[in-house]
Amino acid sequence: MKRNLALLALCLIGFSAMAVQQPDQDTQIKGYHWYEEPVKPSESEDPEKAERQPLPPPPSASEMMDMHPDDLKAMLENYLKEAVWLRTPESVLSYYRIQDVVRRKAAGFTAVSNMVMLQNPQLNGASQYPITAPGRKAELQQRASNQSKYLGNYRGQYALALFSTEECPYCSPQRNILKLVSDRTGIETTEVNINRNPSAQARFDVQVTPMVILIERNSERWMPVAVGVESAAKITANAYRAIRYLRGETTPEQFLTPEYRQGGFFDPGAPKEGAL
Repeated sequence: MKRNLALLALCLIGFSAMAVQQPDQDTQIKGYHWYEEPVKPSESEDPEKAERQPLPPPPSASEMMDMHPDDLKAMLENYLKEAVWLRTPESVLSYYRIQDVVRRKAAGFTAVSNMVMLQNPQLNGASQYPITAPGRKAELQQRASNQSKYLGNYRGQYALALFSTEECPYCSPQRNILKLVSDRTGIETTEVNINRNPSAQARFDVQVTPMVILIERNSERWMPVAVGVESAAKITANAYRAIRYLRGETTPEQFLTPEYRQGGFFDPGAPKEGAL
């Protein structure tokens, strides 16, 4: 009896496994192995085989003037591609009709921008950065006067050190330029030969020569102001900026901002409400 029950159970298990392995008729894979031709997509469903159709004429100029710039840009690109593709007078004319609208919209924006800048001078940098020749001359004079006066106030508290070597071909011209800076500003200068003074080289981390470093007297603070041969104007400007930074008058992002522009249009550290 037990043996018959065991055989019956094995038969039931076998039928169940066959039922599980039998795929559903609707989900069977079809193709050449089942002696059937696979279904091919129609040309309308296959974008690679679909024939490209010419674009319709562009909208009227008044309609395009009201379009969003993103939509107008996309249209311009599409009609440019078609003009290059077809190379017909009609396709090229359609492209330039859209291009003309783009030009007019840009010209309108420029006109409104000029009017807004005149009506809102706090947003206009022309008041602090002139571009005319007389204005640029006045700007350079103001900058030189500001730097010279500032450096004169601290000439006894800071010095410029030129780090050099005997074999350095650029140290001699930089030495002459540094003397000119000293004559103009009153800041004392000194020269350090790093071959003879390796401890100074290590202290100021001098990797190349010539190198000019601004040193604060009776302090451990210092800052490079020139690497290689630099002009007297550049060394003077950087010495002025370095002193202001060491004294805590500016932040790193304000390193290029002079005193007379601090808090104004070109000051990246100015409070947004105050600058506007």
